Amino acid sequence: MTAVRPFLSGLKRAILSGLLVRLSGLTPLMMEALVLRRFYRDDVGRAYGIDRKAKASMVDRFRTVTQQVPSGTSWLYHVVLATELLNIPPSVRGDVIECGCWKGASTASLSVVCAAVGRKLIVCDSFEGLPDDEQRKTHQYPHVGVFGYYQKGMYAGRLEEVQAVIAAHGSLGHCQFVKGFFSESLKSLTGPLVFAFLDVDLASSMKDCIKAIWPLLVDGGLVYTDDSCDMEVVKAWFDEAWWNDACGCPAPGYVGSGCGLPLSPDFSSLGYARKVSDPVRYYQRVPWLVYPDVSGEQKGTRHG
Repeated sequence: MTAVRPFLSGLKRAILSGLLVRLSGLTPLMMEALVLRRFYRDDVGRAYGIDRKAKASMVDRFRTVTQQVPSGTSWLYHVVLATELLNIPPSVRGDVIECGCWKGASTASLSVVCAAVGRKLIVCDSFEGLPDDEQRKTHQYPHVGVFGYYQKGMYAGRLEEVQAVIAAHGSLGHCQFVKGFFSESLKSLTGPLVFAFLDVDLASSMKDCIKAIWPLLVDGGLVYTDDSCDMEVVKAWFDEAWWNDACGCPAPGYVGSGCGLPLSPDFSSLGYARKVSDPVRYYQRVPWLVYPDVSGEQKGTRHG
């Protein structure tokens, strides 16, 4: 059981970090500084030859696109996603996928990073907005104090609009576009995938994405979502019966359920799940997996 201990201690650090953020009175600017401190560490991106100057250029582009294009995610969230992508070793093969891109702001930022690390970005969207929410359940964001319903067609961005945004702010040549609703369009996916970013709003859409993407995700691969505050959507990550039926594995859970990762003193909408098929064997053979704490220090899980 010794190989599992770093996993447990990693979870403990994540929980304690979130508590410390709330109890310490950290301001948004302090949290921003912590996220950037981690991003600018010398080891982040070193394997790709990406230095501090290149990272500063990325941050500038993230800021610019979120200022000029309607976006459901802040530039700081894009820094978090970029940090994760730069930490994946070049030896780990696979593409990056985004499901739900709205006007293309996050897509442009992800394409900048994919260009830097030499990976393809698969962009999946109906480009017609949300499908009809047949369950018509109230979407609850208790930590944000928001309750409401989605409507068909919300968050629509035409394919041509998205491509124009990427051409202006990102790297269009590193993108592949998959048009259609996820229940059908994702059936054409092939792997491997190393990283996924999902901003899909509906529980049914989240399940469609998980069912198609999770089997193609490399061991240790991450799925980040922008839906951590929607309790109806988050439930999908803990539904054991559904996971066993749809993916043939236990539910992995979700880090950030309800109030997101500690990216602000109050809440964020960003969270993630990591695919680990066999924890004991995985933590023995994958020395590149690390757990950052809130101070930005890197905690390794290497075992001999």
